[in-house]
Amino acid sequence: MVGIVLVSHGSLAEGLKNAAEMIVGPQERLLVVGMEPGADPANLRQQIERAVAALGSPEEALVLIDILGGSPANASANLANSGIPVICGVNLPMLLELLTQRENATQEELASIAIQTAKESVINLTQQLRDI
Repeated sequence: MVGIVLVSHGSLAEGLKNAAEMIVGPQERLLVVGMEPGADPANLRQQIERAVAALGSPEEALVLIDILGGSPANASANLANSGIPVICGVNLPMLLELLTQRENATQEELASIAIQTAKESVINLTQQLRDI
């Protein structure tokens, strides 16, 4: 099973984990790293790398980041350069889909699923209800 590391500004990662576990139950191999205000970028990078290492081999890890260009994404760049999938723009539908698919999917398949689910999960409900 591919492990997942959620990385965010503040407590967003912890909140996503809590919300996901409310829906699908407690999860193994789901770790969070939240960047506090004024955090040292080198320390943040080490925290993320330690979380990935705690999951086992690099082929068994997927890193989900809140936003491209922020400190969590920048601190994960070395992991991305080493071949570990680092996906920016995490949201709850993406996380739920990954948690339900990770038993039977590879790291690469999960990266693809993450991006597709994120694209499909942004919906204008008002417009959708008008079209009924």
